[in-house]
Amino acid sequence: MNTNSRKSSSTNALKDGPRRALVLSGGGARGAYEVGVLRYIMHALPAELGHAPRFDIISGTSVGAINAAWVAATLDEPHYCAARLEHLWRALNFQEVIRFSYPEVGRLLYHYLVESKLPGPLRRAQLALSDTSRPGGFLHTGFFDRLVRHEIPFRRIEHNLKSGHLLAASVSATDIVSGQTTVFVQSQQPVPPWTRDRRRIARAGPITPKKVLASAAIPMLFPSVQVHGRWYCDGALRQNTPISPALRLGADRLLVISLKSEPPHARGRHMTPVPEHLRKVEHPNLSYVLGKVLDALLLDPLDYDLSVLNRVNAMLRYGEEAFGEDTFLPTFNEVIRAHRGQGYRVVEPLLLRPSRDLGELAANLAKTLPDDFWGSAPLRRIGQRATEAEGGRESDLLSYVLFDGQYTGELIEMGYEDAAARREELVGFFSA
Repeated sequence: MNTNSRKSSSTNALKDGPRRALVLSGGGARGAYEVGVLRYIMHALPAELGHAPRFDIISGTSVGAINAAWVAATLDEPHYCAARLEHLWRALNFQEVIRFSYPEVGRLLYHYLVESKLPGPLRRAQLALSDTSRPGGFLHTGFFDRLVRHEIPFRRIEHNLKSGHLLAASVSATDIVSGQTTVFVQSQQPVPPWTRDRRRIARAGPITPKKVLASAAIPMLFPSVQVHGRWYCDGALRQNTPISPALRLGADRLLVISLKSEPPHARGRHMTPVPEHLRKVEHPNLSYVLGKVLDALLLDPLDYDLSVLNRVNAMLRYGEEAFGEDTFLPTFNEVIRAHRGQGYRVVEPLLLRPSRDLGELAANLAKTLPDDFWGSAPLRRIGQRATEAEGGRESDLLSYVLFDGQYTGELIEMGYEDAAARREELVGFFSA
């Protein structure tokens, strides 16, 4: 079979249809779940569709930016795209990936207590002499630096743009000084008008290793990254699930992969009351608080964002019903474009999320791991607290940092199974 011919035929057949966007969330080691979903889409779904699934727009943040950059660079080879990404996630070894770095802690304290107080010229000279250009994290990140720089074929993104396999790709990061969400966009077309919200800006240019590493730099855990003279950290702080960039770049359909399991009450059940003995617990410690902070920053806003999108869709449909499908939206958008740069349109979202609690899954695995698995006392303590605390209260933080094939492999399988359970919806999403 002529593979190139098949790819070209698929691209040409679908390029005039709805623009489909893949939106990848942040969440540390939880990102392996995204890989399981992608494996189902790339490996199993083509037989249902009769062609390879097409994504026109790829939008990612935090660990989702790593997966997004990989997909954007390799989506012209769907089977390889998913297979190699799965291999990389399954091959993770915790002690190679996550190392508590006492020198990094020392540098962090020195930076904030001493270096930041120095006069400007002396501070810049000190930084130039330093053996690290990424201050600000407790964990050593050499593994991720090498992975992103040497595994992701960034030049292939431009190739996929020029060949028509892709319309645009973006990764989001947070500017530490201004607090702005910066969306780095690579596209064959000029970046479209962006939001007038000064907290969110777009920057055109190639997606690079630095931009991806900046997007994935969870504050205090991973060091910040300097891009074009500005310091950036995790884009998930302000835009965990980057729906907005996908919409701005022209998406008509959104496949959103969340890394937060659906709460029980949202599945038609009442929330289980907290047992009395769990209410009378000691004040939560630092690892518990940090886990909940990461949940709030990296996961919680998604449901709100989707509710806003659904409300906008409803208002547009009601307007068409009241004033006519051919009249309402064109007239309405003439006014709207003057205020926000772009008009509105109905956008169809499809949300996939874990069917089980990923923190609980991490805690259950931690119970089976030997003490020497963790590699350092601070990380071993996090693992122990996750298994010892009543109700698994410490497990959220663990689910973000358990970069090991034993855990990520389970998440990949869950992602595949959850996607398979939504087969009909996915077929509809990729159909014209």
